[in-house]
Amino acid sequence: MARRNAALVFAVCLGLSAPALTNALAGVQSEDAAPQFHFTNGEASIDSLIEKFRQALVDKDKNLLRSLRVTEDEYRNFIMPGSVDEGRPRAQYTEQASEYFWGILNGRSIYSEANLLHDFGGHEIKFTKVEYRKGVQKYRDYTAYKQLILTVENENGEPEVMKIGSIAEVDGQFKFISFVRD
Repeated sequence: MARRNAALVFAVCLGLSAPALTNALAGVQSEDAAPQFHFTNGEASIDSLIEKFRQALVDKDKNLLRSLRVTEDEYRNFIMPGSVDEGRPRAQYTEQASEYFWGILNGRSIYSEANLLHDFGGHEIKFTKVEYRKGVQKYRDYTAYKQLILTVENENGEPEVMKIGSIAEVDGQFKFISFVRD
């Protein structure tokens, strides 16, 4: 009881709000609370996301293609820290580490985008099969559909295989994490 009273006095002296005080007394760290997060321009389904991906390739639209994957802010502040098992605390990264990991992922995705546009851009294509080479995994803050394999029917009706990166689902919204295949 004395500890609780001391914590109350300390909290009042610091000017903590009622919710912050409640969390502090309950031993809940606010950084581990479920973040309120929504993708910017996320798609309502995987099918819709893949259709926009197909259209970006057909139109050779680099800007549309890039808009289908997570932004730097989405990756660094939500995907990275939330890429831990359910029930675990969010991962903590230094600013330098966060910038580094984003730089690697973004740079590799930019090259993958260029290759996709070179190989498939400007051609009418149809996706006939969608698979996730590494399955579906639920992380703390999102669900990942890992390492897509898209079977493509090209203009000549011939099948081709396209291997690309993973998709994240957050609150019923979908975006590519990257276009990098491992």
